Amino acid sequence: MKKLALTFKLLYRITIIGLLCIFANSGEISAAENMVKVVQNGILKGNLAMKFQTDELFNEKVTKFLSRGFTVRIEYNIELWQSRGYWFDSLRSQRNLSYQIKFDPIEKQYQCQRSQDGSKVTAKSDKLLDNLAKWMMNPDIYVLFDPIDQLIPNDKYYYNIEVLVATLTAENVKDLRKWMGDFSDQGEQSSSISRTTMRVIMDFLSSRNHKKFSARSEQFNLSELAKLGK
Repeated sequence: MKKLALTFKLLYRITIIGLLCIFANSGEISAAENMVKVVQNGILKGNLAMKFQTDELFNEKVTKFLSRGFTVRIEYNIELWQSRGYWFDSLRSQRNLSYQIKFDPIEKQYQCQRSQDGSKVTAKSDKLLDNLAKWMMNPDIYVLFDPIDQLIPNDKYYYNIEVLVATLTAENVKDLRKWMGDFSDQGEQSSSISRTTMRVIMDFLSSRNHKKFSARSEQFNLSELAKLGK
């Protein structure tokens, strides 16, 4: 009887996680595909620099994951490409901005960390999700690229911005263990069920739970760019 109760409880949790993953896989995130754009482009301290923004990443399904206590990751990969006419375009350089946000039920506030190219970590917290969502979708920093003297003045360049929205990330094992942790102390058989279920969930998450889209900016050359303020 005890085994049956444990199995039922485990299946219930799998169902909840599965439904959240399916909902997060809906077309709502894909609607943001045309909502990423460059809002500033110019020269800052001798370097090519830009700012961008996105919209509509925090839909109902994403906020539901947060309210359940899971971590959501939003990652931007920004590439600078050199147009080469009839030849293959050349990737000059790339930059990365990554955000991780979660809800702290004790403090009753959202906590977010931003890392830039794997370092330069900045943290913010707020009781209102909207405030942090704006910070994540409209970064308040310039993304710096190559020094101007390393670029060819009359050549055409453009940016490609790739956006990744990861809800209930597969690598964040701790989030899953919040849901399944009480099975680890229920004996060898239950522990075996838990481990098997964890593997199934990981495979499911990796196949369904990363939403990725990208947008390409208009082409530009250096003579069109103005100097940017701080």
